Amino acid sequence: MKTVCEIVVNDVLPTLRAAVAKELIKNYGLNQSEVAKLLDVSQPAVSQYLRQLRGKTDITENDQVNGHIKDLAGKLHSKQIAGEDLAIGMCGIAKGIIDAGLLKNISGIKKIDTCVICK
Repeated sequence: MKTVCEIVVNDVLPTLRAAVAKELIKNYGLNQSEVAKLLDVSQPAVSQYLRQLRGKTDITENDQVNGHIKDLAGKLHSKQIAGEDLAIGMCGIAKGIIDAGLLKNISGIKKIDTCVICK
C-alpha cells in the first residue's frame, strides 16, 4: 500500500512538472535551460519531461487541472512565484487531483492523519 506522499512524488509531481515545462516552452517561448531554472530541476530533467520519459499519467487532460497548470506557468514566467510558493502551488494542484479521484489504477491509497496533503 502506498501513502499519498509516495504517489505524489512518483506519479503526480513529475506529471505536473512535465505539463508546466511544456506550457512554458510552447506558450512562452522559453528554452529548456530557462524552464529548468524556473522549476528548480536540471535541464536533462526538462528534456525527459518533454520526451515523456518522466510524468506519463493523463491527469493533465482534466480541464480544471490544465487550467491550474496554465495559471502556475504564467505566474512562473512573470516571476510572481518561485521557490516555496511554487512548491505550495504544486502541492495544491496535487491535492486537487487526489481529492477529485483523478488518479486511475491506483488502489489502496493510505492517508496519514498528520499529513498536510491528506487533511
